Amino acid sequence: MQDSIDALVIKFCQLTGSRIRVLKKELKHKGEQIDAEIELKTGSLKTTFYVEQKNEMRQAMLPALIERMKPASDWLLVCKYIPGPLKEELRNMGINYLEEPGNCYIRTENLMFFVNDQSVTSYRLVKEGKIWSPAGLKFIFTLLQAPAILNLPYRRLAFTAKIALGNIGPFIDELEENGFLAKGVKNKKNVYYLQNRNELLRKWSELYASILKPKLRKGKFRFLDVVDWKKRIKNIPAELYWGGEPAGAELTGHLTPEKYTMYTNMDIPKVMKDLKLVPDTNGELEIFEAFWNMDVFNIINQTVPPVIVYADLINSLDSRNRETAERIKTKYLDYQA
Repeated sequence: MQDSIDALVIKFCQLTGSRIRVLKKELKHKGEQIDAEIELKTGSLKTTFYVEQKNEMRQAMLPALIERMKPASDWLLVCKYIPGPLKEELRNMGINYLEEPGNCYIRTENLMFFVNDQSVTSYRLVKEGKIWSPAGLKFIFTLLQAPAILNLPYRRLAFTAKIALGNIGPFIDELEENGFLAKGVKNKKNVYYLQNRNELLRKWSELYASILKPKLRKGKFRFLDVVDWKKRIKNIPAELYWGGEPAGAELTGHLTPEKYTMYTNMDIPKVMKDLKLVPDTNGELEIFEAFWNMDVFNIINQTVPPVIVYADLINSLDSRNRETAERIKTKYLDYQA
């Protein structure tokens, strides 16, 4: 569980002499769940903000954050810890933030605070539950992609998610504790069902990009031949699967790929030979390990499952990709608020 907002803003209030009061917690705004609405009082001036609360801010979270915080002046990002380079990016984008040690950038039409000299060393040990570990993220992916499997026997769940059997019980308990699972009755049997699915997908997408996906990376490459993108994404061996922009193009017909993302369990030398690739840190193709259960999830037009395509695209700074991600969510995932 995240620390309370009250606990995170104490140092800021001490440094500035301001007062922060929580007006509402866990409210809805424009159909989206929001962590809180607060009032910042400085002298006689009162300013209200919607709050996006994080433990540790990561680069991969930035695209979704930009999309969510519109207009930016209405929002305040509240974190335990924000890496220094990322603070600069947030300031450049006009995003207000407040870090537990007291560092902040808060700017509105009538207000300006900038504190950047408070030590952050003791705040870096961020508490995240086991469910957000690589194994937990694989399990959540499985539930988001196929919610109907939730009430299968634990052994079957472990097989489907390709994780250890001993993880299933603790993961289910933690999802329930965090409000993403609830119990009900169906056909006179006790069952679990997913709730707050939009929020679970959003958080999974952010942490997939920063925790699991980097561990899956096999390298970057460039194509030796020049081929029309439509021919390129149609002509690949059966054990290769498009993610990112090529998958978005295939699933929606809405995108012209400029960067290529691929998932596979083939040996990389074999992939390089078949696709005529050479290693290149600036190349247009990035390859990742295919981590999902091939025996369970259907493949559409040699693309990865839609949940992965969504995560690949929504974590892009390119507005075309984020728009395509939303189309995929509507067409293939259909999560209701």
